[in-house]
This record gives sequence, C-alpha cells and structure tokens, in this order.
Amino acid sequence: MVWLNLSPLRIALVDDQELFIESLEALFRATEEPIEVIWTARCGEEALEKTREAMPDAILMDYFFKGKTLDGGETTRLLTSEHAELRVLMLSVSCDLSVIRDSLQKGACGYASKEISKQELLHAITTVARGEIFLDQTALQEVVGLLVKKTPKSLLTRRELEVSQLYVVGKQIKEIAAELYISEDTVESHIKNIRAKTDASSRYEVAEYLKKNGLADE
Repeated sequence: MVWLNLSPLRIALVDDQELFIESLEALFRATEEPIEVIWTARCGEEALEKTREAMPDAILMDYFFKGKTLDGGETTRLLTSEHAELRVLMLSVSCDLSVIRDSLQKGACGYASKEISKQELLHAITTVARGEIFLDQTALQEVVGLLVKKTPKSLLTRRELEVSQLYVVGKQIKEIAAELYISEDTVESHIKNIRAKTDASSRYEVAEYLKKNGLADE
C-alpha cells in the first residue's frame, strides 16, 4: 500500500508518552496537508491489535516503550511480517547507529530524531508513505559514518556534543534540558549514548575524553 496523494493520508501514532501523542495529533490537525490520524496506541501489543482492525497508510512509531515487552523495532518486524505493504517511520530520542540499524533491518522505511522540526516531520511521514526511504540529518550522519573512518569528533552527534559539554561542567539534567530546549528524558538518553560511545562510566571520564580529543572548548 503506497500512498499516491489521491486521498487523505491515513496514519497511526504509536508512543507510550501521552503528551507526545497529543502534541503530534495537534500538529497533524493544524497542518494544511491532507493527513488523518485514524488511531493511536501506547505500546507495541496495542499497535498490532489496532492495525488488524484499521490499516493505516503509514505508522509513526517510537522505538523505546518503557516497561513493555515489545520495543519499536520488534513491533515493526511483527507488523511488516503480517502486513508487507505497511510503511513505518521510526521516531526516537536516540540516533545511535545500532538503533537505526535495528529499525531498518526490522522493516522501518525511515528514521528520525524526536527533535525533528514540524515541517521535516511532515515531509518524513509523506515520504515514507510514498514508498521512499527517509533519514533525518542526524541519522544520515550516523549512517554515512559507516562509510568513512570515525574521528573522535564525528563519534558524537552535534547534539550529543552540546549535551556533553554542559554535562562535564556540572550541569544537572534539568538545567541541560532547559538550556537546550529539550526534554529531560531526551537529555538522559543523550548522556547514556555519550557514555557508551566514549566508553565512560562517569562525568569525569566524559570530561577527560573531551579534553583528550580537543572537544572541551568547542
């Protein structure tokens, strides 16, 4: 099922954060694009059931569901195994390469950060619904990184570098979120990715990594 722009695009939203779901619904209601949200779900199991009841043209899927059996990747695999024509755009706070790879390998047609702009999100969902592949700029950087030698600077995304520089000077999660205009959950996810990528177990070790690689004062 590839959307041909002959009728409203029927989409579904799958995310365990109610406020995020509500903000997306408000966004799609306000746009002039012919997009209709036909249902929402808070977990993978609910998405599987609702897809059988009402097939959307595309699903906007969160990758992480807190405390749930299925994550977005496994939910996508099950959905696309049962409905080969279904198009899924994965949306997540993480742009870690392993998460992007898992999403695409399990059937997602696109991947984007939750920090994506409203206009880019509209472009992303319609691109995926047309049967094309979409990667936002941050995800694309990670994928391209597979083709070139990683330097310490390219190891961290732009946003991760911004978060790490505030993190190492003692800023708390709440303060970092306020300064960068992102959620505290997003900050926590970035810090987890930063520590994994730099092989650091503490704020001090992240600071040492930045200093060693000339990134501390950027």
